[in-house]
Amino acid sequence: RVLLVHNPHSSKSAAALAVNTGHFDDPNHRQGLAHFLEHMLFLGTEKYPDASEYQKFINAHGGNNNAWTATEHTCFFFDIHAQYFNEAVARFSQFFTAPLLSNEFVNKERKNIDAEFKLKLKDDIRRLYDVHKETINPKHPFAKFSVGSSETLADNKETNLREEVCQFFNQHYQAQYMTVVLEGPQSLDVLTTLAKDNFSAVQCNGQAKKPV
Repeated sequence: RVLLVHNPHSSKSAAALAVNTGHFDDPNHRQGLAHFLEHMLFLGTEKYPDASEYQKFINAHGGNNNAWTATEHTCFFFDIHAQYFNEAVARFSQFFTAPLLSNEFVNKERKNIDAEFKLKLKDDIRRLYDVHKETINPKHPFAKFSVGSSETLADNKETNLREEVCQFFNQHYQAQYMTVVLEGPQSLDVLTTLAKDNFSAVQCNGQAKKPV
C-alpha cells in the first residue's frame, strides 16, 4: 500500500515505511528478534554495502532518520532536502528489497541492543511497562520481552541468530504487510514513479497475516 503526498510548500521531502510486524511476532525462544532486525536493516544492502553510508547521506543533506519497533508494527522514516530525495529513497528502499543482514555485524548489534536494554533499567516508565507485562496473562504476546538482550539474542548449539533474523525477514517483511508514504514538493507523477521504481521489488508471497 502506497500513500503519496504532494506538499508544494515544503523544501524537504520525507518517507516512512511501516510493516505489520512487531515484538508480538518474536519466537518465544528468541525474544527481541523484531527489534534486532530493525537495527540490522540499517547496516548495509546489496547496492549500498557500506554500513554507515545511509546515515552519512541523510546527515550530509539536512536530514534526519530513525525507526522503532512496537507490539504489532515496525516503522522506518527519514526526511531530507527535496533535491536529494530520489537518492535517499533509493538507499532507503534497499532495506526492504536487498538487506545484507551481514554476519559481521551480528555480535556488535547484539551488544548495542543489550546496552539499550540496560540503559532503560532505571527508567520509571520502562519499569511500569515491565510491571504491566509481568501482571497480564502470560500467554498473551504482550508478556514477551520486547527489547532483547545479549541473553535472549545469544547463539547456542540449537540456534543461530543470523539465520533466524534472515528467516524472520523473509517471513514478515512482505509487501502485503507494508505501507509506504512518500511526501514532498515533487508532483504526484514523480512520486508515483519513485515508488514504483524503488519498492516494486519488495517480496510478496501473497499470504495473509497469521494471528499471533
